[in-house]
Amino acid sequence: MDPIELLDILGNENRRRILQLLSFRPFYFNEIAKRLDVGPKAIIDHLDMLERAGLIECYHDQSRRKYFRIARNTVLEIAVSPHSYGVRAYRSEGSPESRIDDLQEMNQDIKLLKSELSLLEDKRRDLRRLMNELEAREAEIKQKAVSAVRSYANDQLESEILTALLSGSSSSDILAEKLEVPEILVDDRLRRLESRGAVRKRGKEWSI
Repeated sequence: MDPIELLDILGNENRRRILQLLSFRPFYFNEIAKRLDVGPKAIIDHLDMLERAGLIECYHDQSRRKYFRIARNTVLEIAVSPHSYGVRAYRSEGSPESRIDDLQEMNQDIKLLKSELSLLEDKRRDLRRLMNELEAREAEIKQKAVSAVRSYANDQLESEILTALLSGSSSSDILAEKLEVPEILVDDRLRRLESRGAVRKRGKEWSI
């Protein structure tokens, strides 16, 4: 294999794109032309040049469709230094045993990945069931809390304040804005609830 000729062949962008495409899997002619969006005549010329260089080869499937694939492992080495320049090309053939080992390793990896995906799916189902249980329990607790608040409150505003504080601490001005009532009324009810031990104040925040 002439390394200089190989450099000239790979100097064309479309030929490099064809090789990159074929590195994934074999393709037939129409697929290559469609993927690269290049005219049929140009594709034919590129494939012919790559095939004559021994970089690709063709074969026919059972339906006689002509496929192209990478022929074999090819290594192109370019060494450039202040005092030398060299280009070398050679074949790098893997032994049948190594290819079999690679396939076996790939099959093992696929099995492990499939097993891990199944495990993750089981965990997702467990998590979904747990979330449903938590949501049901949360709804039950909220319903009981609201009932307790209504029975404890002396009026509607106290009930609304306590219900709002079930979600967390808050200041009187925010409670007033949320309940759409004057802040002076909210302050009054909070003081009454505080005197009965229902709420307490830390800084500006009130909480149950």
